[in-house]
Amino acid sequence: MKIALHLLAVALFCFVPLALAKAADDAGKPKDAPTAKPAANKWTEMAEKNFKMLDKDGDGSLTFDEFKSTRKKPEAIEQAEQIFKLIDTDGDGKVTLKEFINRPAEARFKPMDRDNNGKVTWDEFKAGRKAEELEQAEQNFKRMDTDGDKCLTLDEFKAGQKPPAKPAKKAGGKKFQPKPVENQ
Repeated sequence: MKIALHLLAVALFCFVPLALAKAADDAGKPKDAPTAKPAANKWTEMAEKNFKMLDKDGDGSLTFDEFKSTRKKPEAIEQAEQIFKLIDTDGDGKVTLKEFINRPAEARFKPMDRDNNGKVTWDEFKAGRKAEELEQAEQNFKRMDTDGDKCLTLDEFKAGQKPPAKPAKKAGGKKFQPKPVENQ
């Protein structure tokens, strides 16, 4: 049961942003109007399904009660409250599409840190992933684990969310040659 709840929590944090984006795109359209974009893939379809499941009143935003609705244990509800507060950046008691999509890395990190020790092990990181996703997940984990201790800290996780820096291009294809300083 504990593993099933954790898997559901991980799935929700991965898929709901996509569903929220879809809901925002569709906001204000008549019910019979075609959607702007068809579901891009299975992940998007699952996200839409999970979001609709959580958004009980169908208003396109999540209240805390909706957000925590799949959690039963007090510690899971407490963690959900911490995450909700991180995501609800304007403090209005609802998580909007924009807030959820732009949620801080800490809001994605906390659900994976099952023992709340501030580190995510490989076992915690891979929990809830399908077998076909494990190879890519392992590559991502190893890339982010910059100190090689087989755990991710929040700082490592945050740094791993950023795309790698691109090398600077040479101006006009020419190598930079500083001019010598002349004595005056």
